[in-house]
Amino acid sequence: MLKSAKILTYLSLCILYGCSVPANIKTHNTLADQTLIDHASSLKNDTFSAADWPAHSWWLALGDNQLNQLIEQALKNSPDIQMANATLEKASALVMSADSKFDPKLSANASATRSRLSRSEDYTYQGSRYGTVYGLGLDMSYSFDLWGGNKAAWIASINRQKAAEVDHQAAKIKLSSAIIRRYIQLANAYALEDLARDNFNRTQRIVAITQKLLDSGLTSDDRLYTAQSNEASAKQALKQRALSIQLLKNTIATLIGNGPDLAHSIKRPHAHLAEALQLPNALPANLIAHRPDIVAAKWRVEAASKNIKVAKTRFYPNLNLNASAGFKSVLGDSMFGEASRSWSVGPAVSLPLFTQDLKANLIDKSADYDSAVAQYNQTISNAFGDITDNVLTIKSVNKQIEDAQRSTNLASQSYKITEKRYQSGMGSQLEVLQIENQLLQAESALTLLKNQLQEQQAALIEALGGGFGDEHTALASKH
Repeated sequence: MLKSAKILTYLSLCILYGCSVPANIKTHNTLADQTLIDHASSLKNDTFSAADWPAHSWWLALGDNQLNQLIEQALKNSPDIQMANATLEKASALVMSADSKFDPKLSANASATRSRLSRSEDYTYQGSRYGTVYGLGLDMSYSFDLWGGNKAAWIASINRQKAAEVDHQAAKIKLSSAIIRRYIQLANAYALEDLARDNFNRTQRIVAITQKLLDSGLTSDDRLYTAQSNEASAKQALKQRALSIQLLKNTIATLIGNGPDLAHSIKRPHAHLAEALQLPNALPANLIAHRPDIVAAKWRVEAASKNIKVAKTRFYPNLNLNASAGFKSVLGDSMFGEASRSWSVGPAVSLPLFTQDLKANLIDKSADYDSAVAQYNQTISNAFGDITDNVLTIKSVNKQIEDAQRSTNLASQSYKITEKRYQSGMGSQLEVLQIENQLLQAESALTLLKNQLQEQQAALIEALGGGFGDEHTALASKH
């Protein structure tokens, strides 16, 4: 009796040990969104007027039909969008798989077996006996979700699907923003080509003036050669600008995924962002609900949290119900007769006793959660950094444009005066070339600064979420 009590006590301890979740396996990282928001007060700047968050398809306000059509084609044909579609389909399939865990498993079977028995297999020890067995039946099994593990796995799959949906939106925003930035660069490449053409025309004028002065005996051959050399350099620069335009068109065609022939149909852009860009209210507090990468990262944290619960439920006992019913008939018996009927039903309880693999799985899922939290925190930190960089750059470039505009105006006035003096034979060619070079540099610097401003404005709109949908914002606010 004492021996039986010891055995029973040992078994009870094993069962209790198997059902316990190790208390030393825990997560370590915590969400740092509120801390980062509290330390991002520098984004609340009175020099920016309050505005709404970027609207969906915000580029429509630029009024460039060609740009609208290019983005529309990209959202249909781009390989990046195709990849995002496939990822979303896969996430949806995982939801279906997790949902199927709540349903009983039911399968039908039918068989016909013809066999010859050897002497060792025949209970009469005669051998050379033949038999045919027919089978027809249904098998059913059902696993009871006693501890909520299946539900937690289903919720985790839903969260991953939501993250994939947000990633799908993020892919569209990233692609459209990339096309818009290249489109802005293309517009400014045309502007730089205009400057190069103007400079080429100026050099041609200087050559013509120098030729007249030489014909009148007022200058020497070397000055004509210098003017002609400057004209050739300007012509080369003009060709380089034309090449830049073609390369940008090819880049846009590649982003869209329609092939290089599309580049030949892209015309000169007419879209220009507004010079004054306003920041929305509640920045940075509402940033975590308007950035798709932040929302997707939050969904993944939620999924990782549910996966930890799933891992913990594997330490507990599991109850399954197995049942089968059908007919098994030997040749000569009635297939559906009383003697051929067969059924069985019964529960099955399983309990893990050696849980080393379960501990490893729990550690793995806990590490996944810490990784998801770290990725979420890094995403928010990067978002604040992106916006801060864009805001600081926009402020600085706006001030630089004022100086560059003044420099260009003064250089233009100086060039006109110097050219008139040279044309009248009172000035030197060197003075004209020096002022011409200053004017070209000033005009190029101004154009490049305007280009940088527009690119930074587009980058800031993308950093603010790029028109991320309100329906996803509402979902994110619940978690």
